[in-house]
This record gives sequence, C-alpha cells and structure tokens, in this order.
Amino acid sequence: MVSRTLVGVIAAVIIIIAIAAGIAGYYATRPPATTTPTTSPSPTSTTPTATTPATTTPTATTPTATTPAVEKVLVIGYTRPPDTLDPQKSTWVDITTDIVFARLVNIDSEGNIITGLAESWKISDGGKVITFHLRKGIKDAFGNPITAEDFKFDFERFIAPETASPSAPLVVGTLKEVKVIDDYTVQFIFEEPYGPILSMLATMPSAGIYSEEYFKKVGDVEFGTKPAATGPYYVVEWVRGSHIDYAVNPNYKREYYPDSVIENEGPPYIKKLRFRIITEPFTLVSEFKAGNVHVLLDVPPEYYKELKNDPKVTMIPFLEYTLHYVGFNCQKYPFNDTRVRQAIAYAIDRKPIIEAALEGLAVPIYGPLVPSMIGYSEKVEEYAKQKYQYNLEKAKELLAEAGWVDRDGDGILEDRNGNKFEFELWISTGELEAPKVAQIIQSQLAKIGIKVKIRQVEESAFTDLVSKGKHQAYLFRYGLMDAQILFYMFHSKKGVKRMFFYRSDLDAALEKMGSTIDPKERQKYIEEAEKILIDGCPMVPLYARKIFVAYRNDVVEGIKVNPYTQSLYFNDAKLKG
Repeated sequence: MVSRTLVGVIAAVIIIIAIAAGIAGYYATRPPATTTPTTSPSPTSTTPTATTPATTTPTATTPTATTPAVEKVLVIGYTRPPDTLDPQKSTWVDITTDIVFARLVNIDSEGNIITGLAESWKISDGGKVITFHLRKGIKDAFGNPITAEDFKFDFERFIAPETASPSAPLVVGTLKEVKVIDDYTVQFIFEEPYGPILSMLATMPSAGIYSEEYFKKVGDVEFGTKPAATGPYYVVEWVRGSHIDYAVNPNYKREYYPDSVIENEGPPYIKKLRFRIITEPFTLVSEFKAGNVHVLLDVPPEYYKELKNDPKVTMIPFLEYTLHYVGFNCQKYPFNDTRVRQAIAYAIDRKPIIEAALEGLAVPIYGPLVPSMIGYSEKVEEYAKQKYQYNLEKAKELLAEAGWVDRDGDGILEDRNGNKFEFELWISTGELEAPKVAQIIQSQLAKIGIKVKIRQVEESAFTDLVSKGKHQAYLFRYGLMDAQILFYMFHSKKGVKRMFFYRSDLDAALEKMGSTIDPKERQKYIEEAEKILIDGCPMVPLYARKIFVAYRNDVVEGIKVNPYTQSLYFNDAKLKG
C-alpha cells in the first residue's frame, strides 16, 4: 500500500497541506526543490536478513551469459525531495514514508475504518482509553518481531518533547500514556477524548510502527535516511536530489492492510521501486513519455489531455481532499454583515472558474467539506448547493437590503455614507491557478457592482498576514483527510485565525466533534457545525481538484487507488515483459 499527499500533496495527502495551508504551528512548509537527474539506473537485487539492514548499489549492467539478470525496477516520478524519511520528524509526510510503515488501523476503499496491525480495539472511559489487541507474528523487513513493547516505544518517542514531532498534536491529540498490558495488548490513555484519533492513526505515516531493536541498532540519523519497518517496502538507498531506492519487505502480509480490493496475500510482486526526484514538470513528463519513468503520482494539468490520449498510458482519477475557497475577514467592514457575504456567494458561478482556470479538472463544492474527507455528507452538500445556487438577482437584493446601492450611476455600489464597495482579494504565489480564478471572480462580482482589486502575496508570508487580520478577503485552500479540519479552521480559541468567524454554538459543535470517537455520533456534530458555517457564510467554497495518477501500461499492470485515502496499492501490480 502506498499513500500519497497531493496539492500539493503528493498528499497523500496525506496531507500536511492541511497544516501548511490551514494549521499554523503543526507543520512547516515544504522543502525547496533540488537537482533533477537525467538517467534511470536500476538497483541490483537485495535480500534482507534479520536485524541487519541490507544494502544495494544502483547499476545499469546488461546481463550476459556470465552475469545474472538484473531485477526489474518500477520507477516512480517524484517531485518534492523529502527533508527526512523519519515520519515522526518530517515536516512533509507522504508516499516516501507511507510505503515503509504499516499502522494500527486503516481506511478501506469504501471509507470504513478497518483493521491493520491491530486486529481489534475497544474504546472505554468515555473515549479516554483505547485498548488495541495486536496481531501475533508481526515482523519488520529484517525479521525483528513486533510486540506491544515496540508500539509503546514508537508512540512514546512520537510524543516526546525531544522528538519535537511536527505532526504529533494533529495525529494523537492529547495522548499522555501508552501502557503495555501483555505482549499483544496495548492501551492508549488520553487526557481528553480525541474524536479523529482512529482516522488519524489510519492515515498518517507518522503513526506507523517500527522495531525498537532496529531503531536502536541503526540510530536516529540512519533511521531518517534508511528506515525499515512494517510496511510493504523499506529504504535501501537515498541519494538526495537524485533518487530513493526501495526493496520489498519479505515479511509483509495483506492482513496489515486488508482492503477487500487487494488480492495478493503476501508481499508485493514488484520487488524494487525507485523514486526519481524530478522537480520540473516538462522533464518529468518527458521522461515518462520516453519510458524512463513508469508512474506519475500527479499528472500536471497542462499535460492531462496529451497523456489521456496516449494508448500506452492508463489514467486513474480521484478527488483531492483539499477545498479551495474565498474567505472573508468577518470582523472587517463590509464583511461583518452576513448579508454581504451571502450576496457574494450567490454571485459566484463555479462553472466558468472550473472550465477556464482549471481546464475542467475540478468539481464544484458548496459546503465546507469535500467528498474525499471523512465526515463529508451528501445531504449537507446538497443543502449548501440549493441554498447558494448562482443567482445575481438574489445577490443584488441582499446587498440593497444591507444598504449597498449604486447612488451615482457609475456601476459601483455605495453604502449610505457614500463609500464605494471596493475590496482587495489576496491570492498566494503558491496557488498556480489563483490569478485566473481571481480574475474570473473579479469579473463576476463586477456584475453586481463590486470592484475587486487582486493582490498577490508570497506564500511564505500569506498565512501569517492573514492570521493577523490584515486582509479583507482572500483566495486560498485548506485540507485534511478528516472533518477535524473544521475545528482547526474555525474554533474561536483553539483554531487558526483566518476568517474571524466566531460563534458559541459553532464552538460547541466543534468541541463535541473533536471529542466524540464513535463515528455515527460524531457525524451528528460534524453536520451541525457544517450547517452553522453554511448559513453564516464566512467563506465561499469553490472547488476540489481532480487528481490523476498515470502509469505506463506497457510496463506495469494492476496498480489500484483507494479513493478515500488517495493511496496507491502496489500489492497486485506486476511488471510486464
């Protein structure tokens, strides 16, 4: 199983985009790009032995009568060099670590929480205690046995102050103690119940399990460059700026991620992977077309049509778990008036935005969550869609009710004091499509007498300036695989500062959502919070991008995608020829 973070999230995503775009303080921004390789050598065969890491040297040797055949390698194009391969310390967790670490629980292709390294669990003490019953016979890639003591070590290291894990607060919330009951039973004890704990444990590589013995043998530094654990692959070599080589974990079992769409009961058939680090889209696609790269994790939109029509390319579509939206500063005039915010929601037509700015590669979103987020409700989305159908007359009516009319006939509305309805719409340099989207919104709002000035702000400074309330309105994104993103975005005291939309009933719903572990009960509070946000309109949701994995079907077959986790399953994949 391979998870990928997109949008960027080559995220998989999983998704530290939620932090970079909406949860200040949990994750830092992505590391800068480095050099781009131009060749694709193949690693030689490796056989791991118990407790001792195997090594490998890449080679492009052509087999002869006296030299053994070189094992085939699946080459994956990868655009964002990692800072470390230790997921508990990384600021950007994604596919490069997700294929190394299996987890306690998982999410299947239908969006359900399913078993993993834990074969069952029980929630008690009002959600403050979760008891996990572990599978027997778990081994890491080098044969080291995994017991409850390893789980305790891993999670204690995760939450330790000296680890300074960027993702720990998001993943495990108020976890305070990990208690070993016996070799195959471990208890997580929390200060307060943490609602999204199961979905976080199921999706974040930093919650992955590894051997305490192996970690202590190789040390903290080597673990960050050549990790081996319980996932389907382990790292053999990492050459920064060039490639990361992986070998199959011979001890991996399907039961560690028992999604029903996976057929292979044992380790993946493909024994070796190479992630080629190629940061420039043209070079990446050129190498893919030439057959030197076999898998693209996120097809650049400008190459979608070309690759879609190539008979040697198979495309797998799914939806990112990132919402792109217009946010208002609800404490600043004129957006402190709900009627004004709602008027803009009625005046924005998503269809031309998606067609012109995104070449049709997105879906319109009307509610606070996207379909690929845990907690998404079709009922709530339909409520939002019906409430804010594109309606210029309704928009003008609300604005007039709020005192905004064209008093001098120049086509721009004025309030009762003669102030023109003009505002700045901030966009980030990190949003490639943002200028086009903003220009379309600018044109649409001009139809109801609102003048929009577009201001581009450096991505590195964007969230800081917005959190200080310097803006009137902005175009940005937020994302997380779980509805808990609403807590981080909108809670008045514990959330980030973006839209400054504070209500006691919203706080109450978000707190219940954040502390309720039972999925059905929690869903009630998610939908309650969503409805408050829809009615109050602190933002106008716009779209979620369609993402496409592409692979060369003349080289490989059998790759599958989990639409909920945006994970690639290599379990059943086979190389051709």
